[in-house]
Amino acid sequence: MNRHPVVLLVPAALCVLLACFCLGLALFANPRDSDTFVLLGAAGALFFGCRAVTETRQAWRPFTAGLADRRALRRSAPLTRINLRKEDVQ
Repeated sequence: MNRHPVVLLVPAALCVLLACFCLGLALFANPRDSDTFVLLGAAGALFFGCRAVTETRQAWRPFTAGLADRRALRRSAPLTRINLRKEDVQ
């Protein structure tokens, strides 16, 4: 069975999640004067933010094409379904 097109955006979503974690680490460490963690969190947030944008840009066209294919399949007339009246079925 074919995978859903949303699977193409999973790496971008994971990068956004990691970027938010790193940003939270930097913001949490800033008032505590933990400069190493602030630097690490800011660098991680920048890196994973850039990766999220890159992953999204690469996966967007196949994602929209996959959604269009699924929409066309859903709207097409199914060949296996035959609507018979109850009197015709014995």
